[in-house]
Amino acid sequence: MKKTITTLALVTMSGSALAQSGLDIDRAYAAELRADANTRSSLLGSNAGSLDVEVFTQFRYSYNSRDEIAPGVALGDADTTVGFSTPRTQIRMSGGVEGTDITGHVSFDFGGAWDHGASSAGGAAFGDGGATLRDAYATWGLDDNWTFLFGQMKNPLHFESNVAPEHSQGVERSLTNSFFDVQYAQGIGFNYTDDEWKFTVVLSDGPVSQNTYYTSVAESDFSLTGRVDWLISGNWDQFADFASWQGSNDGFRVGAGVHWSQAGDTNPSLAPVDTATVTAWTVDAQYESDGWGLFFAYMSTNLDNDLLAGGSVDQTDDGLVFQGNVFMTEQFELFGRYDMIMIEDDPAAITPLAATDDDQYSTITIGFNYYLVPESYAARFSMDVAFGLDDSTGLDTRGFADAATTGYIGGAGAPTGIESDLMIRGQFSLLF
Repeated sequence: MKKTITTLALVTMSGSALAQSGLDIDRAYAAELRADANTRSSLLGSNAGSLDVEVFTQFRYSYNSRDEIAPGVALGDADTTVGFSTPRTQIRMSGGVEGTDITGHVSFDFGGAWDHGASSAGGAAFGDGGATLRDAYATWGLDDNWTFLFGQMKNPLHFESNVAPEHSQGVERSLTNSFFDVQYAQGIGFNYTDDEWKFTVVLSDGPVSQNTYYTSVAESDFSLTGRVDWLISGNWDQFADFASWQGSNDGFRVGAGVHWSQAGDTNPSLAPVDTATVTAWTVDAQYESDGWGLFFAYMSTNLDNDLLAGGSVDQTDDGLVFQGNVFMTEQFELFGRYDMIMIEDDPAAITPLAATDDDQYSTITIGFNYYLVPESYAARFSMDVAFGLDDSTGLDTRGFADAATTGYIGGAGAPTGIESDLMIRGQFSLLF
């Protein structure tokens, strides 16, 4: 009997000790995540002789209400859409080749719900629960600063695109980022990092060349992307996400990226287009302090098509993002975002707008994040409300990414001829 009581007492004390230490363990895990996030963002890795497996999943509920533009556009029951979704369910693996400085990275996504089951440029159907290959690249550390990259990786052009989804602000990245995102690329590159500068250059198959074969019409003949970041103050770990935990030091970073690609000079033909050229650039800045932060980005993309019959057509679209966040407690964070897409309305554009289409689309988003464990992305509840202020019809034929990524504009599979969207989203995300 005494042995039983003693055993129960030890078990009870052990349970209390484990509960007490749980927060410390999660804090340590959060610190590890932040340290690794910088590695993930800059496409570097160092797990020689081991295999790490990570799972990330999002469970979301969305409410979308839309207004009709003008008489004659009757949405009926289609003016409101509600439902659950799992936008991302990702399995990520990384491991090093023992005896070398080579690390491999592979990730699959079983979500992709925003693609509505349509086929991507790479021919993979998303939204059906099947595995879609995302990352499949290796990093080779040449010395303490230089790394060689090869395989399929996230194009380094836009900063917001390269922040891991668990580290992005709110329920989803900005609509403007989704519109201009050049997504994944297959190619080779070099990355340089020191205490003040980061520089990445990638020679690839061009925008939206994820999971494509070399004969695919989606691939460019030649594509070059470069990005540079300057750390003015703080440390790189601070800028692997958008949250600035209470007690954080001041930090300031500025960056810029440029992309150029051309297609049509090699098989397959783009007839009636002879050559298609994409030129894109972006500038951005981020400031973090004790429990609050700010982020700004401006981006532009020009498409220029030379026609087989002679002459050329082109169009330039621009966008901006401004967002801020503040922690009210160590676990509760408020955030707000304004972003705008400015579409060229020249009648001679490659995809001209109709006379009734707006040439800009603005979105205001406000919301909060609740981190179940302080300073940890392992479990987070997010909720936001987004207001689309303009007619979204013109966006449906523009941009690299599916315009319906964020869910509150027309986009593929949704009714056109709408304006004044209201989107309410709640999401729980897990990282383990």
